[in-house]
Amino acid sequence: MRLSSTTLASRSPAVLGIVAASATIALAVALLACAGGLARADEAGRRRPVPQEMSAADVPARLSQRGYAVTDPVVRRGSTYLTHGTDRFGQRLRLVMDARNGELIGLRVVGNGRAPREPHGAP
Repeated sequence: MRLSSTTLASRSPAVLGIVAASATIALAVALLACAGGLARADEAGRRRPVPQEMSAADVPARLSQRGYAVTDPVVRRGSTYLTHGTDRFGQRLRLVMDARNGELIGLRVVGNGRAPREPHGAP
């Protein structure tokens, strides 16, 4: 159905007001939805840019800050980085890090790199 200017003029002002308000609200919602993906708000409500994903080169430094030493190359799998390393006690670990925020999301002991302990009091 095509609306002409005479058809619109014959409608009541209340109906036209409702249509205009609905269109304005729909436009505002669409603009807010688009802008929401471009920036995030911090605790004070200020807008800040969305952080970039970390690179594989950043992973060893991040893990070192947490007390781990990377021993194998870092591999990207989807939204995570996988690698092997050791903890401060020398245990071999498989480490999984979130590529978006650098959070350590997985840790599994895969072997013991330490020398066996001598029994207490052994010669």
